Formats: sequence, C-alpha cells, structure tokens
Amino acid sequence: MDRLTAMEAFVAVAEAGSFTRAALRMRISTPMITLHVRRLEEHLAVRLFNRSTRRVDLTEEGRQFLSYARATLDAYATAELAMRPGSGVAGRVRVDAPASMGHAFIVPALAEFHHLHPGIILDLSLGDRGTFFRVDGFDLVLRTGEAQPGGWKTETLGSTRLICVASPDYLDRHGVPSGPDDLAQHRCILYASVEMPGGSPWTLLNQGRKVRVRPPAAFTFNDGAAILAAAREGLGIGQTLEMLAQEDIRAGRLVPLLPDMCQSRLSVVLMGAPDRIALPHVQAALTFLTDHIGWRLDPA
Repeated sequence: MDRLTAMEAFVAVAEAGSFTRAALRMRISTPMITLHVRRLEEHLAVRLFNRSTRRVDLTEEGRQFLSYARATLDAYATAELAMRPGSGVAGRVRVDAPASMGHAFIVPALAEFHHLHPGIILDLSLGDRGTFFRVDGFDLVLRTGEAQPGGWKTETLGSTRLICVASPDYLDRHGVPSGPDDLAQHRCILYASVEMPGGSPWTLLNQGRKVRVRPPAAFTFNDGAAILAAAREGLGIGQTLEMLAQEDIRAGRLVPLLPDMCQSRLSVVLMGAPDRIALPHVQAALTFLTDHIGWRLDPA
C-alpha cells in the first residue's frame, strides 16, 4: 500500500464528502480511491468513514486522523519544495469567510494572489449560515463580531459597524425614518437564518444604550449581498456592514439612515488554526489577506 497516496485519498474524501468528487479531484477512478481508503482502514484497524447511499461522514476516529493526515501531507509537500529551490511556497490553504465579504473582497484579489503564489491552492468556503461559523477543518477563517476560539492566532484587521441603508428612490416614495419607531411603517429587508427564519432583529443605539428592534419584513435573505442588492433596487431598508456598503454610498446608490443610532463597532479578524498557522503556505495566505486587500475598515 502506498501510504502517502492512501492518506491523500482519505483527505480528499473527507473534504469533498464524496468518493466520486474526491476521485475527480485526484483524477483517478472511484473504485481506485475506494480501494486506497479501504486499505488505509485495514492498516489502521479502524473505520474512518460512515458510508450511506446519500452521504459519507467521518467517524470519530476519522476526525482524529484527519488532522494528522493533513499535517503529514503538508510536511511532505514542504520537504519536496525544499528540494526545488526557487519554486516558491506551495500547498493547499483552506479559508472560510462570510459569503458577502468573500465575494466583495477576497474573490476580486485572487488573480493577484495566484500571481504571487502560483503554487498555493486556495480552497475558499463562502457561506452565510446564520450561526457561529464552524472553524474545524479550516486553516484560516474570517469573522466579524464573533467570539474567538481558544488557541487560534488572531489578526485584527480593523473594525466596522452595522448601518441601515436605503436607495434614494425608496426614500422619495416612503420618506426617511427618524427613529426606531418609524421603521414599523417601512418595508424592511431582514437577514434570515435557521434559528430566526422570519428575520433577525436589528441592533441600534438609543441614547447610548443598545436596543434590539425587529421591523416588519418585506423580504428576508440568508445572504448579505442579496440584502444590499435588494436595497439598491429600492425594495426597502436593509441593515448591512458599513464596509460592504461604502462604494454604494459614495456612488449615491444607497443612503445611510439613523446615523446616530448605528455607532456600535464590530471587530473584523482573521484567525489561524493553532496546528496550521506555522506552515509556510498558510503564513503566505495570511500575509496576503492581511496586507494586500483593502478591507475598507476603520482602525480597531
């Protein structure tokens, strides 16, 4: 058994959640990748996956082995790279970010990243899940206003705030709200989640105190970019991160509302997994995300 290939097959299945997708990624047949994983399980004398007709999930032993397998593959890639001076940093970096921030800031910078680090594969996961994002399985995560897991290296990029915005056309038709009570007479675009399918409350400041307001929902979305797009189209008032709305505000497509009530600041941080952050390719990705992207943030 080629143990290195078997570990690569195991990691591919774990990350893809499918033997078929893992086979496509490794450019081998599905039966062959299944054989590699089965032989690895026989060698370790444990079951690494729970298999069903619909999905493939890691067992507890599989979850424990995954971090070791990734570390082994990274160590081999680093050793191989050392034998080829001048080839640059190489490896796979798994990054997780909110969808709206990833599309606005990270995706437009990928061409520059590839030019600087052609040997690094950036595995970017984007999603607005409406809950604390899971950090397991990732090398770097981008977070806003969330509790930070213990042991992770944290790089604070700056701060932003939640603001209320609407299009000039909407305000011409419906008027400008002067306080939280006025929002009940407006069409509002709320962020929905599994926990709050009807829309999450808005946090505002009233005479220095935080208040939670749940205005009536004209639309709900589980995606921050969709909230911005709907607000630009004049469909209602939305609440979004100021860093995401700055260009629309400068261009006059959106107007900030209730400015005295939107002062609460949120930290924007990049976090690195404690067992991965020292790897050269992870460090290279962290440096790029920290220093080469204009996040439109205020100092922390």
